[in-house]
Amino acid sequence: MTRRRSLLTVLAGVFALLASSCGWILEPLEQRYLFRARNVDPSYLASVASLENGIEEITLNTPDGVKLHGWLKYPASQFRQRFPLVIVFGGVRRETSWMIARAGQPDRWGWLFINYRGYGLSEGEPSESVLLEDATLIYDHAASRPDVDSSNIVLLGRSLGSYFATALAKSRPVRGAILATPFDSFAALGAERYPWLPLGLLINGRYDAAAMATGIKAPALFVLAENDYITPREHGEALARQWGGPQRIVTLAGAGHYGIERRNDFWNAVGDFLREIESTNSQVYAVGAGSRPNN
Repeated sequence: MTRRRSLLTVLAGVFALLASSCGWILEPLEQRYLFRARNVDPSYLASVASLENGIEEITLNTPDGVKLHGWLKYPASQFRQRFPLVIVFGGVRRETSWMIARAGQPDRWGWLFINYRGYGLSEGEPSESVLLEDATLIYDHAASRPDVDSSNIVLLGRSLGSYFATALAKSRPVRGAILATPFDSFAALGAERYPWLPLGLLINGRYDAAAMATGIKAPALFVLAENDYITPREHGEALARQWGGPQRIVTLAGAGHYGIERRNDFWNAVGDFLREIESTNSQVYAVGAGSRPNN
């Protein structure tokens, strides 16, 4: 019995040490296994923006001296001086320029694509902590632009990006959130794959979208893939159950995790949600805001 208690004490100490040091353990693993951006021809990225196609090149300087790069796609038809805006947070590995051509409905909305650090032409090394800070920087830049209607900003997060979109919706006022192939938490995902590891202790609350969701009152669209084996739809449904505001789930029949941006039903669902946002009274949702406005 004494030896057993000693063993438990040692194990508890080891796990406590791992939990306390998870920051410097996990960040190198993030950069090696989670944020492995694919190489893209820089000349192609430099050619995306032009006045003719209504796309503006955007660069943002972070407080720690890193330059973020992306694009603002202007509305196809602009009926007023300021336009509503969708801010896009991409998934693992792929930078976001390839989504620009498909984004555009409804045609009164603008779309902002800023690549994570280390993706595309963005500088620096990505990690959870710096990308959370970058997300607020991107939002604040967008909201301060004179051509953007800051009362009509919607966030779109794809896969990993759904976590950053959720965190931003918790800290900044938004009209809504679109979460495509999202997950509730890394701990929950890992518990299915590695039930023998104490991942909850090791991850120590990081990448936990569900923990943030209850305090968010903005409406949300959850777009799930029926045959998703990366972020299984059960985890998206779990996040939707925790969401503090009105929410709707659209499941793409027969879809896997990859390639949903090439499907018309994905963009139809996104467009319908944005049109519904337009049809409501103008109201942004901060933490603790009231219920959804009536149509």
